[in-house]
Amino acid sequence: MAEALEAAGHVAVCPVLPGHAASEEEYLASSYAQWLDCARGAYLDQCSGGPALLAGYSLGGLLALDIAAEAAEGRLPAPAGLLLLATPLFLWRLHPLFLADWRMALLPLWCRLQPVRRVPSRSAASRAVAPWQGHETLCSYSHLQQLMQAQKRVRGTLGKICAPLCAVQLYSDGVCPPFNSSFLLEQCGAADVRLHLLRVTSPHGGHLPTTHMESRERVAAIAVAFASEVAAGKACMIAPQRI
Repeated sequence: MAEALEAAGHVAVCPVLPGHAASEEEYLASSYAQWLDCARGAYLDQCSGGPALLAGYSLGGLLALDIAAEAAEGRLPAPAGLLLLATPLFLWRLHPLFLADWRMALLPLWCRLQPVRRVPSRSAASRAVAPWQGHETLCSYSHLQQLMQAQKRVRGTLGKICAPLCAVQLYSDGVCPPFNSSFLLEQCGAADVRLHLLRVTSPHGGHLPTTHMESRERVAAIAVAFASEVAAGKACMIAPQRI
């Protein structure tokens, strides 16, 4: 997606968050607060040249919303727009019933009982359909607890966020079901909101719209169109993209 944005004449900046592209020890030692500090710093750097389009995928989308909420309170420059890809606002919910993992409802307790769990690697079929790199065999419940706390905080600030907003995700996303994007669009304060809910045939890679072989070109085209519209001929800077 970043390559498509740059090919269209925009500037794409993708900072690496603390603990990412690093050792397992460094990843587990990192925290949501550190990730937010990193994303905020990268965003401020880009704002030095004028309003920036703030974008993020998954965790990056939550960080983008956290930054946009700070901007809405006057603590940061306002973003030119928000491009949010597969952004989770819930890890579990009673209605509609959703549990990414049965432990999510017990997370405050579980993150103390078992802070980290080893999980199997993705299958070869899944990797072929939607490439991804990261600490895929680590499930850090401590991180998930921090994420859940951030989600609750962000949900409470959505009404203050007024920047033009574009949400994109796959209909088959089992990690971040489509009701997350619907909730986002219903609750945010933006007058200009849009949702692109894309269908794919493969049962794999539902949470990876930017790399999924059936959706990545469509997602890139949506990003370029939205960035061009928001930028109105000006350079567009894209903030945290990597999880």
